[in-house]
Amino acid sequence: MRNLLLFILCCFLIINVKASHFVGGEITWECISDPTSIDFGKYIFQMKVYRDCTGIDFSSASPGGFETLTVHDNPLIPSIDCFWDNTVDISATGV
Repeated sequence: MRNLLLFILCCFLIINVKASHFVGGEITWECISDPTSIDFGKYIFQMKVYRDCTGIDFSSASPGGFETLTVHDNPLIPSIDCFWDNTVDISATGV
């Protein structure tokens, strides 16, 4: 009886929710290997994010925006900021 009352109560408490997700992405990095460069031995990180046009909002996708990558198990570098560069629409054209 108690479970039935709990079930009925839950049915009346149901609310409308929405969820959205990124379709995918990739993170790559490249070591600066030119010994004459002042940045020799440093890395260039690149993050690509793929999403459905009606999906989750990528709020930092504007000039000056950035996303942060969290670095685990490195006390000297807790995070890496990836600054927005551009947006490319890769939607299918003509069906």
